[in-house]
This record gives sequence, C-alpha cells and structure tokens, in this order.
Amino acid sequence: MSSHDRAAAACRHSLHALLKLGEQLTDEQWAAPTDCPGWSVGDVYGHVVSLEQWMADGGAAPAGPPQELIDSGVALWRGTPRAEVLDALRALLPQRERQLTDELRAADAPGWWVWSNATVPFVVQLTGRAFDLWVHEQDVRRAVRRPGNLGSAGAQVARDLMLQSLPRIVAKGAGAPPGSAVRFTTLGELPQDFTVYVDEHGRASVAPADAHPATAHALLTWEAYALLGAGRTTRDRQQIWITGDTALAERVLTRLNIAP
Repeated sequence: MSSHDRAAAACRHSLHALLKLGEQLTDEQWAAPTDCPGWSVGDVYGHVVSLEQWMADGGAAPAGPPQELIDSGVALWRGTPRAEVLDALRALLPQRERQLTDELRAADAPGWWVWSNATVPFVVQLTGRAFDLWVHEQDVRRAVRRPGNLGSAGAQVARDLMLQSLPRIVAKGAGAPPGSAVRFTTLGELPQDFTVYVDEHGRASVAPADAHPATAHALLTWEAYALLGAGRTTRDRQQIWITGDTALAERVLTRLNIAP
C-alpha cells in the first residue's frame, strides 16, 4: 500500500474511532480539559468537524492566516450540544468516505496544508490530516481515560512522519556533530530500533540500529515518543532511559515536537 493510500485509510479509521468514542461520552467527559491548551474534549470535536468540512469542500488555502482557520472552527462549535456536534460529524462521514476511497485525489494533485502555509502535493496534505486526526483522537482518549488505538493506522502514519523529521531534528535542531549516532528504541504498540547518523558533511539520515556505534541511546515507550513528537508532553514528564552522551540525547528529546 502506498503512503497515499495508507494516509487515506488512517483518516477513515480515526474518523470512525472518534465518532464511536464520542457517542459513548457523557456531558461531563465532553467538558473535560485536554492537553491542547484551552481546549475541552468538545472543542477537539469541533475542530475535527470544522477541518473535515473544510477538507470535504476541497481543502483550499484560506483567505486569512492558517491559525484563523483553526481558531474560527473551534469558536464556531464551542458551546454546541454534544449531540449536534456528533450529528455533524456523522453526516460528514459518507462524503469523506467517498473522498478517501473511490474519489481519492491523486497523490501529486495540488493541495495546501496549515503546517507549511503553502501549496503542497495532496499526499502531504492528506498525511498531515491523518496525523492530526490520530493525535486528536489520542487527546480525547487521555482526557476521558479511554486508552486505545496506539498501534492503529493513524499511529503508523504518525510514526513515519516523525521518522522523516528526525534527521533534521538531530543534525540541525540538536546540533549533533559529524560522526554522531543517536539511537532510539521504542517499546510497546509500535516498537522501533533505529539510529540517526550524522556524516562527515553534517548530513543526517536514518540507519539500522547496529549500523553505527551509538553516541547516545534513548529507550522509551512508543506512547512517550509519540506524545513528545506531537507536542503533548515535555521531556521532564516522561521516563526515558539514556546511555552515552546524555547532553546530546536531552537536546534531541526536547526538540522532538513536529506539530505546528
């Protein structure tokens, strides 16, 4: 399955999971705070509905700043009864199902995404959307203490997106010197073991775990890794085992967030 098809499948899975979860929530849970500053569970659902409507309408670049697209959607739905928000999401699903299957746009069709505020190939926009939906599903699950789907299709898209970003984070963000090899081992639903190696020219790339002797090695759960990558936690709140160059590992870990 191509990355394009995997992103579409991840969007479908997370949308259905969010609707099913939302139907089981009480009004008290709907009002619960999430890890998104200032957002309740209901606000997360309002955000999902507004952006899915935007995607259903073509996902074109907004007239104003990207943040305005996000904030206005949350404001529009804030205070709306839970049943009405869920009805809106339920009503969108048939159209989104068609757009994510039989009517799926070509991967290289023009798209736009809030992260870059620029025209991008549609596969980039769709991958970002899959990441966003899965992260928000997890926001809701943590807020209402209903864990699940940490190894789902959306989780796999998030894993791959984080992996693509790590060479830049290690070499540029954390300033790892040439010859450095930072190894990551994640345990749990999506286990990983790989190294990010910085060559003599300062260029970083992902390599097998045993390809280079590790300058620093960080071992953590997949959930902790995903939370850091989504900007939903800070390094000091997670238990991480580090060997080797602790200072380098800490610089990388504090820069894992790839979310806007």
